Amino acid sequence: MTCKTNEAVALNTEATKEFVDANGVVMIKADKAYAQEEIDILLEKLGNPSGAIPFYAIFPAGHPNKPILFDGLLTQTGFLEHLEQAGPSSNLASSGEDADNVVFSFGEKNW
Repeated sequence: MTCKTNEAVALNTEATKEFVDANGVVMIKADKAYAQEEIDILLEKLGNPSGAIPFYAIFPAGHPNKPILFDGLLTQTGFLEHLEQAGPSSNLASSGEDADNVVFSFGEKNW
């Protein structure tokens, strides 16, 4: 139920869509509705060995090896603060490199 709540109040909102579009963020959902070894391996590498969901990882374009990790119930403000912490995708910044911030959402179907 927490996954659906997070989608309704933070992930699938107009404010999030506007931020994602304006900042070149790539949103990816890893669906754990069905057992998938690749998802479990990634969760473990990210420090979530139990594979508990919901779980979120933002890989900032400027520091992809330092993901911003969080879990649990989200708020709109809290989620946008995590995205702002990552900064804009570098293709929108002046770094000269072309990369996007990537958000992985580990949960169940329907995003």
